[in-house]
Amino acid sequence: MSNPTQGNETSKAKGHKPSHKATRDRFAVLNEFVDLSLQGLTRAEIGTWLVLYRDTRNGTAKTSQGHIAKRLGVSSRSVRNAISKLADLGLLVVVYQGGLNKGLSVYRVASLRNPSS
Repeated sequence: MSNPTQGNETSKAKGHKPSHKATRDRFAVLNEFVDLSLQGLTRAEIGTWLVLYRDTRNGTAKTSQGHIAKRLGVSSRSVRNAISKLADLGLLVVVYQGGLNKGLSVYRVASLRNPSS
């Protein structure tokens, strides 16, 4: 019979199970967004931020605007406008702008608006 702690250490080493600190940090970001940045955003902007936040792995999210739109039940144009506004507010950074034959766009999500907003 194998030692159960060895299996857990292996999972952690492979990055399958987040640490308690990582989980706490993710909830802190989500709480900051809800408490400090949510007011004044449209449904499409909130949904876009939440989808990208949920899809974030290793600091970035790689998701097409069409896929975000489908998941939210809104138009691609609404998502494109939401991404633009979220970037202007400092809630999102477009790391790489993908497109046809260019691959998926890459985003970095932030929880707080720029102080100038």
